Amino acid sequence: MSAPGVANVISALPAYSARELVLALHALRGASGQADYAAQVVAALARLMRAQQGWWLAELEAGWLLRAEVQDEAGSSDPAPDPLRGDFSADLLALAQRARTQGFASLPQRSAQGSTQWLVAVRPERSPADLWLLCLPDRERPHLNELVLRAQLVADLPTPGEVPQAAAADTADSPLTTWAPLLDAVLFAQRHDGFEPATLALVNALASTLGAQQVALGWRAEAGTALRLVALSHRDKLDRYAHAVVLTEGALDEALDQDEGVRLPAIVASTGTELAEVDAAAPPALPAHRLLQQSLGDVGLASLPLTSGQSAPRAALLMVFDGEPLPADQLARLRLALRVALPWLESLHWRERPLALRANDELRRRARLWLGPQHLGLKLGSGLAAIALLIALFVDWDYRVGASAQLATDSTRILSAQFDGRVEEALVSAGQNVKEGELLAQLDVHDLQNQVADARAEVQRYTAEADKARAGGALAEAEVGNARTAQAQARLARTQELVELAANRAPFDGVIVEGEKRELQGAPVRKGDKLYRIARVEKLYATLQVPERDAAQLQAGAQGELSLMTRPDEKIPLRVLAVIPVAQIKGQEGNQFMVRAELLSPPADWWKPGMSGNARIEAGPHRVIWVLTHRLIDQLRLWLWW
Repeated sequence: MSAPGVANVISALPAYSARELVLALHALRGASGQADYAAQVVAALARLMRAQQGWWLAELEAGWLLRAEVQDEAGSSDPAPDPLRGDFSADLLALAQRARTQGFASLPQRSAQGSTQWLVAVRPERSPADLWLLCLPDRERPHLNELVLRAQLVADLPTPGEVPQAAAADTADSPLTTWAPLLDAVLFAQRHDGFEPATLALVNALASTLGAQQVALGWRAEAGTALRLVALSHRDKLDRYAHAVVLTEGALDEALDQDEGVRLPAIVASTGTELAEVDAAAPPALPAHRLLQQSLGDVGLASLPLTSGQSAPRAALLMVFDGEPLPADQLARLRLALRVALPWLESLHWRERPLALRANDELRRRARLWLGPQHLGLKLGSGLAAIALLIALFVDWDYRVGASAQLATDSTRILSAQFDGRVEEALVSAGQNVKEGELLAQLDVHDLQNQVADARAEVQRYTAEADKARAGGALAEAEVGNARTAQAQARLARTQELVELAANRAPFDGVIVEGEKRELQGAPVRKGDKLYRIARVEKLYATLQVPERDAAQLQAGAQGELSLMTRPDEKIPLRVLAVIPVAQIKGQEGNQFMVRAELLSPPADWWKPGMSGNARIEAGPHRVIWVLTHRLIDQLRLWLWW
């Protein structure tokens, strides 16, 4: 084909038709002498690999020679940097060395706009000093291996200026010295739209290309099922119960377990019916292959497991030769070429399966995807998340309402000042235990004592006056004196009582819950001012402060536990007696409802009224999802008026 014809073929191709691009590249084999041959190859490679830019470089002693450079026809808004720039020379040299060692190499780099791009280098087989360099966007990274495989299928293209007849001569020596015959066989099979005709066309084309006596293709419908013979060259119909077909299926199934394929040289007959030893390079345990070989006679066998990507082998190819089988390097080339055809055959097989089987296959595939070893961390995390979600949706959890709590008792007494005065001495402070009759505080009684003396003097004076009037017969004046005496005696008795009340004593055994010695000592007081509050340590109960958002969850009779700050390790059981339906404002804490609860355990010696702590009250079972989200949902309802 001439260069203009080749150019027309390439320009007419769809942007991402891999099959047509491979055909166009194959057509370029005869145009290596044309001036734009290198540019045509790079342009087709760029489309084949979905690259933004491409270069054909040749390494010379003085540096790199640019044979051709192309850019995507649609243009790139983020072009790759020039690979021949000075600061990239070391990376380019390392990339070239890796490509010459393993056939290809890749290297990430940053573009001028900061995005990630991938430079992929492919070694042309017929020009070791050359390098194909393609720039791929980062979105193609998951398909990098597949795209490199496409480039390797045409890696045997001639160098610019090479005489085309040389390649033809090489091809004549052996069917697999170049990729062209294999590509022809694969492309011939791809002309058919059905799985059965396509597989039959493939084995027939391979038998003709390889010079094989027979080529058989085995197929596994799904993972874990038995492999079946689906195509046998030169035969349209298969008798599945025929001895040769059964042996062939056995050898194909055995080939699935051989990662690198099988080569069995021809059996050399010896004297009698005995058989000579086979080639020592052959695997020692291949009973199905050897049975088939013995049944066919003096033939060589070669088989290959076929797979795409990292999945388990889906198909196997068996070839029977009149003489020696293909060499190992040519088998590897054949396997690589068939790797391109396998996804296409899988799609044909998938389309032709019944709907029920396709659904079953999809379920199995998804089950293997989820239960297989890939992405174990992600699957484990997803599984735990799913379990947690199911628990949250369907499992009940005992919801507990938290509240601040305090011990209290109704057996309390307030000691207050009985007259205006001053505290002469305060003897106790809050928290102290006191005994009945113990002096707690003493008020100053100097003024009262003076009043007592005055009252006594008045009693004596009025008594004397009354007696004198009675002796003189002045009965009226005597009665007045008696009345004044009684009045003075009453004032004396009241003043003496106040003197006695100035000594504030404990009315019973208990504990001081209010009142501080340092605050009362010497302090002036008025009648009725509180000095101390004393409580009897009996009939203790708990008062709880429950936030408004949780008050509706509590009912009388609900059980709970109290933990006091004094001994937080001890849990005191309690039961709710009543929820007082009046809220109290507690500053930043918002509205609080008071709850009264009885303590269900006997009182301990260390319990004191006024001790505080935290309580947890059972509010009944709720779904875990409700426990975790009800506060947020309630707040959203308030904000959004749900």
